[in-house]
Amino acid sequence: MTHHSFDPDMKRRLTERAQLIVAADFLISKGFAADDLPEQLARFYYVDIDLLNEVLSTRAMRHQRQPAEFIWKKVA
Repeated sequence: MTHHSFDPDMKRRLTERAQLIVAADFLISKGFAADDLPEQLARFYYVDIDLLNEVLSTRAMRHQRQPAEFIWKKVA
């Protein structure tokens, strides 16, 4: 039997694409700039930075392709 101790100060991992998408969308919705996300997330989590950069790049491209009318409807 393996005994695993739980360290309450241990950081959780954000290493799955879906987790990073949720975290990025949440922080951006709270007013954080995309450029600030790696630093903010790394404060509390072990982050796969390469994957986070891919997620942010994909997110930026997706938002650039949306027509202005759609973006304005989201704001209004």
